[in-house]
Amino acid sequence: RSRGYSTSTSTWKGVKIMGKFIGAIIAIGAIVVILILGGAFYIVNESEQVVITQFGKPVGNPITTPGLKIKKPFLETANYFDKRFLAWDGAPKQVSTRDKRFININTYARWRISDPLQYAKRLFDESKALTRLGSVLEGATQNAIANHDLIELVRSSNRDYAANNADSD
Repeated sequence: RSRGYSTSTSTWKGVKIMGKFIGAIIAIGAIVVILILGGAFYIVNESEQVVITQFGKPVGNPITTPGLKIKKPFLETANYFDKRFLAWDGAPKQVSTRDKRFININTYARWRISDPLQYAKRLFDESKALTRLGSVLEGATQNAIANHDLIELVRSSNRDYAANNADSD
């Protein structure tokens, strides 16, 4: 036997194991980078709700809890909708009453998205929602005003109009 440097098989096994370990770390790192760049992670704030769509169609239930969430990268898209109350403010306009008098009105509303999945299926866009809301509210307001006389619309008490009219006779 020589007393010089000898290589044992256990040393080579350690090198092989270390090489496999480094290779696994590199592979895991590459997967994490692909997931991050592919958009697999998304964050939901307290004031938001999210509907996940795949090829434009909603999949699964809406996400309403805040936190870091995961989706399928490249296939699914996170669509954010506001959870807070939103404002709609109509344009001022003149409306005719039943007694053919014109009054200036300004309508407004506060609204929120209570079912984000239905919202995503039907409207998907806040401008479409505001347009639809505006046409419904303005039409209902105009109909309500057109069905009443001016004296019924503008009064200083909650008494019935008929009672007031009978007292003045």
